[in-house]
Amino acid sequence: MVLVILGGGHFATANDRTFAYAIAPTVQLPSHFEDQCDRVCRSDPGQGIPKWDVPGWEQYMQVWSELAADPTNQSLRQFLGLPIGDDTGQSLAAIRATRGRSAPSWIGWKPGTYAQVDTPHFQIFSRSDRDKTTEVAEDLERCYWVWTQIFFPLWEGRAQATLHLRDDSSAGTMSDRLAGGRARLSTRKKMRVVLLRDADDYGRTLARLTGGSLQAVSQSTGFYSSERRTSFFFPDQSGDAIASRRHELVHQLFREATRSQLGGDEAGARSDFWLVEGIAGYFESMHFDNGFAAVGGWDSPRLQFARYRVFAQQQVVPLAALRPDGQTQVQQRGDLAQFYAFAIAYTHWMMDSGDVATRRWIYQMLADLYRIKIDVETLNEPTDPERGTVAMLRLDDATLASNPAGRTLEQLCLRGCLVSSKGLSQLEPAERLRWLDLTGLPINGDDLRRLVKSPESLTQLSLEACPMIDDAIASWLRSAKQLEELDLSGTRCGDLVLQSLAETTSLQTLWLTDTQVTDKSLEILSRLPQLETIDLRGTAVSAEQIARLQRQHPNWKLNP
Repeated sequence: MVLVILGGGHFATANDRTFAYAIAPTVQLPSHFEDQCDRVCRSDPGQGIPKWDVPGWEQYMQVWSELAADPTNQSLRQFLGLPIGDDTGQSLAAIRATRGRSAPSWIGWKPGTYAQVDTPHFQIFSRSDRDKTTEVAEDLERCYWVWTQIFFPLWEGRAQATLHLRDDSSAGTMSDRLAGGRARLSTRKKMRVVLLRDADDYGRTLARLTGGSLQAVSQSTGFYSSERRTSFFFPDQSGDAIASRRHELVHQLFREATRSQLGGDEAGARSDFWLVEGIAGYFESMHFDNGFAAVGGWDSPRLQFARYRVFAQQQVVPLAALRPDGQTQVQQRGDLAQFYAFAIAYTHWMMDSGDVATRRWIYQMLADLYRIKIDVETLNEPTDPERGTVAMLRLDDATLASNPAGRTLEQLCLRGCLVSSKGLSQLEPAERLRWLDLTGLPINGDDLRRLVKSPESLTQLSLEACPMIDDAIASWLRSAKQLEELDLSGTRCGDLVLQSLAETTSLQTLWLTDTQVTDKSLEILSRLPQLETIDLRGTAVSAEQIARLQRQHPNWKLNP
């Protein structure tokens, strides 16, 4: 079995994200190309920020850059520990799978009832099948290499890289410097992963090992135990599960792929736990597209929820309100979802705002939290992160045009943004959207149909205050049979649209405020089996008919 691996040691910034390149026969640098090392280490005279010299980083990036251009280069592949002899240069390493006999005793598995799978950086004890285990192993290795490039100053391998790649301008390329030698990066200790059979196996195992309730544990799809130095997953390839796996992996990487001196302590135990979760949430956004790995970006799933909180709920939680809380205080918060939304949003802005001092402050803070020794001057906390983060969340047509969304969109919230039909036309059709919020945008039915050709996967849709949305979307909406919440308030929709909902048996919440709905639609509304909340204020529905609805459906929240 082989793994496909990333290449490309340089990164590019397309205003709001970071790219890494994959090993591929041809790699084209994007127009916003910018060297990652230079991006973080350059001086900024305007702010009085001196150059941060990180020995070996620039050379390590050059290794990946050259490998991206020549994926079969034997000297470069040998240095990184990649297999030699693959004509395409696509393989990372052979995966060695054996009948499991050495899992930790606390797992409680009998020898021979599981597989032990070794990759260059992970030891996986798996109760899943061979193909699914390989799929997870590939992703773990890809994520590892991306992480080493972005967080080189914190990576334990930086000392080896610096030693082997020490500057020698007379030697030419990195390939020339390494040719004929035996230099090779080595791993101090492999990171342990337990891969359960499925969600039920995962829930039962975690409940037993952690003492938590099965119901609570079953709500997660991944978990990293710093006490046991082990990550726990099950092979779910949905977007949410992959994001969760990468989130937990980043916790493990900062703890185990660095020279962390935390010992038995937890990162962020006393304060600044927001960044421990924020940087993991930032890394959740990583996806692979056209030979690149992209991290961050306006289309990051987590940012959709932050955008909704800022522009729909008018929430802006100051960074100063997040910083004092340590892990225990955070876990006891009643507003945990709000905490995560803003912790991750602030981290996105600090990593990709383009400000040298702000990005470098993140590295400094991570080094402090994980007790990793790095040589970097102390910087002040970024000023006015709230303003910068809100500005990042408020998209416009130009941002969408210059930052194509390479991922498969499952959530998209453009509420509060300065986006028109022109901007929406920059997006590729999204066929797997579950949540779409276009509130307040000056768009029409054609824009909607172009973006989502068929709304079969939609469970939540808001077209509130879209003045050009009317009954022309009726035939399109008829396919949205999984809808649970629909907001058409302030549109020109009427009875024809309501007729299209006759077979939408999952609908629970329906906002029709200030639409053109009349008494003709009430029979259809009465037949919706799951309906719980409906708002008919500002419509042509008569008071008499509203009273009748209240009598027929006393449990409805009518005109809440």
